[in-house]
Amino acid sequence: MPISTRRQSGSMPKPKATAQDKGKQPIRPTATVADDDPMEGDLTELSSSGDEDEGMDGEEEIESEFPEEENSDKDERDSDYDGRNSMLFPMPKRRKLEKVKASKNTIPPKEASLSKPKNKRPSRRVQGRLQNMLSLPLDVLFIIFTKMQPADLLSLARTSKCLREILMSRKSLSVWKSVRRSAGITEVPEPPEDMSEPAWAELLFGPAVCSGCSAKNIHRVDFALRRRLCTVCRKTKLVLSTKFTSQCPGVKDSIINLLPYTRVGGWAHGHASNSRFYWKPDVYEMNQKLNALEEGVATGQPGAKQALKAFRAERVVLVDSIMQECDALDSWATRELQAQEANDRLLRERRDEELKARILSLGFVMDDINHIGWYNVPGANLAKEFTETTWKRLKPKVESTLNAARVARLAAERWQRECAAKRKCEQAYTMLLKEILPVQRLYLPTLSQVTELSCFKDLMDPDRDVSEAQWDHAITELPKALGEWMVEHRDHLIAMLPSAPAIELQPMPVMRLSDPSTNDHFRRSGMAKFAGPLELATSVFRSNKGVILIGRDACNTWKDPAIKLQYCARGAQAAQSLVQLQHIDGIEMTPATLDSMDRRFVCENCLPSEAECHSWRSCIEHWTTKTDTAHSGEPQWRRMRHDEAEEFAAHEWDPAHDLSDWPESWLCNHCYGHLSPPSAMHMIPRLHNGDRESAVSHVRTRHGIQNPVDDVDIFAFPMIGQGAYYPPCLPLSLVAGLEHPNWEIEVSRRLAARSWGYD
Repeated sequence: MPISTRRQSGSMPKPKATAQDKGKQPIRPTATVADDDPMEGDLTELSSSGDEDEGMDGEEEIESEFPEEENSDKDERDSDYDGRNSMLFPMPKRRKLEKVKASKNTIPPKEASLSKPKNKRPSRRVQGRLQNMLSLPLDVLFIIFTKMQPADLLSLARTSKCLREILMSRKSLSVWKSVRRSAGITEVPEPPEDMSEPAWAELLFGPAVCSGCSAKNIHRVDFALRRRLCTVCRKTKLVLSTKFTSQCPGVKDSIINLLPYTRVGGWAHGHASNSRFYWKPDVYEMNQKLNALEEGVATGQPGAKQALKAFRAERVVLVDSIMQECDALDSWATRELQAQEANDRLLRERRDEELKARILSLGFVMDDINHIGWYNVPGANLAKEFTETTWKRLKPKVESTLNAARVARLAAERWQRECAAKRKCEQAYTMLLKEILPVQRLYLPTLSQVTELSCFKDLMDPDRDVSEAQWDHAITELPKALGEWMVEHRDHLIAMLPSAPAIELQPMPVMRLSDPSTNDHFRRSGMAKFAGPLELATSVFRSNKGVILIGRDACNTWKDPAIKLQYCARGAQAAQSLVQLQHIDGIEMTPATLDSMDRRFVCENCLPSEAECHSWRSCIEHWTTKTDTAHSGEPQWRRMRHDEAEEFAAHEWDPAHDLSDWPESWLCNHCYGHLSPPSAMHMIPRLHNGDRESAVSHVRTRHGIQNPVDDVDIFAFPMIGQGAYYPPCLPLSLVAGLEHPNWEIEVSRRLAARSWGYD
């Protein structure tokens, strides 16, 4: 941006001289007075966006891109200038019109004139309301111009050649002064000596772009260089005074006395320093001017020496005045920024108060606004005046946004009430679990199922107002509701049995540890009949995941509605044959009784070479998986001798194999001090609660029971949907001797290959 005096800027720049004309023109000082009348000449040459030569003629109308009915209701948000100093604040982007490119399908002008005209709406160029604006008297136009902002006036000067001639004329100087004085919050300084009113307005209120590369959002003005500079341009186009010779080769270092400088470099992060930085394009431009003047002196042109001397003296005075006024201009910019921020806060407060009052008058409440946040309300938090036109435009948007916010708020509040009611149910159930006999947890629901109980089901409606008395009554009825829940699920499984044993079905009450009837006798005999026929070893089911569940293990699946059970006839057939082999009344034969016997069996339906040693549980698993002809009849079992069974049982384990992966936990049946009660009530993939040894140790040390009994003092709690643990079966061919080389290998292989019952 070349620096020129105000007198120079009084005339339009003359056409550039050609190489042939340079020798004919006399050398004149730069600060000569224009020959034209100062009141008739142009003010300055504005830097435009490249459309000056392509501008419209004076008779062409200003085309608007918005329909007529929309322009009247257009909000301040869409304005090119919002009344603020663009030196300090960004300006909204101007919407660009898309240009239609010529294509193969484009109709040539001649053919288009002969084509059938279409009934289209006339363009704005024809029906524009400002088409006769230039026919107004000049004094009327000046009155209109004085009501505009500097940025709008600059844009208007670029719309057509006619308007440019009017606004760049000396006659419009009063317009520029009036607009400048009413532009800022504080008093805008007078333009410097080297700048005209339009150029000063362009610097302060023009687009916030870099003067070197047109980078956007550059709001800070460097008053010494008369430019806005981005960081990249400061780093690449500023010359440090101490490195002037190396960065500007071929230029005399004395030229820096004729150029203004800035204290803010490219690596200073906006902070001033003691160094001097010069704009490199100004250096080379000044070097060309000095070379031209010195060439005139060297060729002996008349007045060339005086012109060179006057130019240097004038430049020194101009640079001194520029540098002296920089501090005052920077101080004004700071004050203007602070005043603009304070004014914006005031405008926002007034606008927000008015907008909030209008919203509340529509029937909305503050909860609707707070649900989405005030900043998300259309038209909120803007530093603009609130008018009726603004409200007319914003009202549909506000109603649409807040109606959606109200629906979302009510849904969120409903969900919160539902969650609060669910938490109350779970808290009451958790407290009750600490008082219930621990073994009954095999039959009880999970925390996620407690809301389905009859005592809580009616209270879960989030649209219903529930009093504390109703909650207290529901908590009192919780044990009864749990008993009803267990009976309902028990009867559903019993209905699958082909012929239920002659066992009288009893209620399934929730037994508390503090109840005197909850003694060892109830733990031993009462729980053996708690679920009726489902407690027997002959009640065998298969889940939809293919797992065989025997006895009360099937009751544990009530916690997962996704697990579906079917009665397994072959499994029940195998269990019945094993019970008969024990010579014990089958009505009293429970899985716990068979587990305590810990006997081993051999399937006589298998070939001798395929015979294996089975526990009673693996016998049932074996019979349900074998479907060949040899296993199509009645199952035939041989009970192994005691010494033979002990020999196999002693070597069914591989010491290197970790059996803690089996999906079951052993719990104390006397208290909840051994394990956390809610842990097994959640549907988790695996329980890390402890093995049998830890439960036995707890009962011995805590309750003084030296010989704890399974299902009386301690009990196994398998993972939901999985059966109880049983040892692996081994081929009888390995019983040839303990020194058999394949013994440990086979045991390890079978243990590793077993399905532990979970994925």
